[in-house]
Amino acid sequence: MKVPEKSHQLWRDIVTGSRAFELRSLAAKMVLGSLILSVREHPSPENIAAGVDQLHAVFTKNEHSPSIQDDLKTIFG
Repeated sequence: MKVPEKSHQLWRDIVTGSRAFELRSLAAKMVLGSLILSVREHPSPENIAAGVDQLHAVFTKNEHSPSIQDDLKTIFG
C-alpha cells in the first residue's frame, strides 16, 4: 500500500490524538507518542502540520517495512 498524501484527514486525526490506532511499527509508535504530547501541549495549526510532516516522513521512509505496511492497512484500510 502506498503512503497516502499528507493532506489526508487521518494524518491530522492521528497526531492530534482524536483517532487512535494500535500500531506495530516501533518507529511509528515512538514518533507518534512524542507528536501527540507535543500537539496537545501546543495545538497550533503550525504544530499540527509539523507533526503530520514528521509522521508522514517516518511512514514514507519505511514504506516497504512489513510493520509499516500493516500500520497503513490498519489506519487507511
